Amino acid sequence: MHGAEHIATSQAAPFWFITLAAAALALAAAPTGAMLLWRRMAYFGDALSHAALFGVALALAAHLPIVPAVLATALVVAAAVVWLRQRGQLAHDALLGTFAHGMMALGLLIAFLFIGDVELHDVLFGDVLSMGVGEAMLVIAGAALVLAFLWRNWQPLVLSAVSEELALAEGVPARRLHAWLAVIAALLLAMAARTTGLLLYTSLLVIPVAAARAVSDTPERMAGLGALLGLMAVIGGLLTARAAGVPSGAAIVAIAFGFFLLFHLAGWLRGR
Repeated sequence: MHGAEHIATSQAAPFWFITLAAAALALAAAPTGAMLLWRRMAYFGDALSHAALFGVALALAAHLPIVPAVLATALVVAAAVVWLRQRGQLAHDALLGTFAHGMMALGLLIAFLFIGDVELHDVLFGDVLSMGVGEAMLVIAGAALVLAFLWRNWQPLVLSAVSEELALAEGVPARRLHAWLAVIAALLLAMAARTTGLLLYTSLLVIPVAAARAVSDTPERMAGLGALLGLMAVIGGLLTARAAGVPSGAAIVAIAFGFFLLFHLAGWLRGR
């Protein structure tokens, strides 16, 4: 069974509802991405997205839904990375690289051995315009949960990102918050499987807030402006994909990258 056929299990939702779901995802991704950047974990999303190919391959081989398989795989990998990092036996970047490439290789082997000729374009690069109503509602609900958690724990998260030792001294459960941040990144990955696809998932987390960093002097401004830029990239990307027939994920990320170049060029010119 082809990947595109396996995913498209329901009639596409109205365009406005798809846009609303993608916008909710962008709003949740920006503060999460800001936290990952402050913690020097920009490649954490990349590791999850590459490892999630293992879950995709298992789901296709067993004829199971892809999104739950992606979420389960991402959660397992996130938990393993957090646990091994706390044990301190390997550096964080070494753990991310090991899991990303090891799990991706296993997924490719499963795909070639048990699936055969399978089309993974929609999984890898996104196909948000064919998102069903149920999927869109789940994305909106998931984004709302992520935003509620970040709102409630924003100051402790910022403090633990600045200094884990200081956070522990202040009674902040820094390690628990770090684990929850990993869970959020895994949840956003499953939600983004349609929007940007697995391979471009990290772009939605990192690029808007990296653009906002050029003109932001506080964590709140960086996250807020990053959310606005992500929202504009999503809306512009969806309109472009609908009008020109190009992949929606690539269009969204290309616009976000344009914002990154524009804002950093402006920052460079202002500093001359």
